[in-house]
Amino acid sequence: MNIWRINLKSSSINNINPRQFCLLNKIVGVGWRISEETEKAIEWSEYNKRASAMYGDRSWKSALNAIKHKMKIDDLIWTRDKQNNYYLGRITSDWQYQSEIENLEADIVNIRNCDWVKIGTVESVPGKLVNSFIPARTLQKVNDNAVKTYSKFTFNRLKEKEVYKLDNLNTDDIFSLLSSDDCEDLIAMYLQVEKDYYLIPSSCKSSMMGYEFELKHKISGRSAVVQVKNGFVNLNADSYDKLDCEVYLFTTKGTYNGTAKDNIHFIARSDIENFMKKYDKVLPNKIQTWKKQLESTAGNNVYSS
Repeated sequence: MNIWRINLKSSSINNINPRQFCLLNKIVGVGWRISEETEKAIEWSEYNKRASAMYGDRSWKSALNAIKHKMKIDDLIWTRDKQNNYYLGRITSDWQYQSEIENLEADIVNIRNCDWVKIGTVESVPGKLVNSFIPARTLQKVNDNAVKTYSKFTFNRLKEKEVYKLDNLNTDDIFSLLSSDDCEDLIAMYLQVEKDYYLIPSSCKSSMMGYEFELKHKISGRSAVVQVKNGFVNLNADSYDKLDCEVYLFTTKGTYNGTAKDNIHFIARSDIENFMKKYDKVLPNKIQTWKKQLESTAGNNVYSS
């Protein structure tokens, strides 16, 4: 099975919201209607012939090829609304052309039936999935094993049954499942809760050189910067010895090298594991989901310590 994401946008009329139309009617679909009138059931060959004459070789072909041919029953698909609420749906039918009045007004005519569940805001969604919405294209596949596992587990959990069979995870290490964004979120929360810092949100920019974000200590007012690496990436204290502030370094699987200084702090994995245990209920939802999945897999422990 595959994971998809779709931008539910169309040339709707009468102020119809195409996103809500799909969610309420348990469908997923796109536009490119071939008539302004309601018609009897149309087969793909007829639709393709008439649409080709109307639209030529424009972008409709890639979207229709995906929704008609590449998408399969039991695939999972993500979408989001204008309030950045995310939804996950299970494809439950083959392609259909629907030309009822409400479909024409919503400009959602090429459809599949879809069983939607509401997931939540961005903090409940893997970063790779969120980033997949950046390209403007209507429909695309999300090729990421972690997103696939997360999607299957989340759908099962919200449906309270095993719709999708999940293989046992090949790890008992939660850090192997977390994205770089997840790790940065954890360290930011840890420093604010345990070390009395305030995060400066505007400093969380991808263009920052050498560190992820800045903080201010709520008592002393002293500045701090943070570098976080996910995976077997080493961090060298000497690379930060010219900074006149506190420096916090964290790597999930690498080592800490260089000459120690009073203002450079190495964050131990065990400290973050203990933080996750202590403050389990306030962890971002996607991290809680990974924890629940590990806990549901026989023989796995959430933490290595």
